[in-house]
Amino acid sequence: MAALREMEVNLVSLIKTAKETQNRIQTDGLKHNYSENHECYGYAVKVWKQSLRLAELKKLEYDVTGFDRWGMPVKEGQ
Repeated sequence: MAALREMEVNLVSLIKTAKETQNRIQTDGLKHNYSENHECYGYAVKVWKQSLRLAELKKLEYDVTGFDRWGMPVKEGQ
């Protein structure tokens, strides 16, 4: 599924960027110029959006297959 793959790609990028930043902090401390528009934010937002998309797709799947929003079978009369 494209949403799941895109989420994984962005998670890998987020982890890589966060590790690079952590290494800069350890080696350069305050000597390094840190960006207020750091890539971590962009990747984190993309991961969140994909997570939301996957959650909505799961809700749609439950609705189509007769389950409630928690994945439990819908009782008659509800």
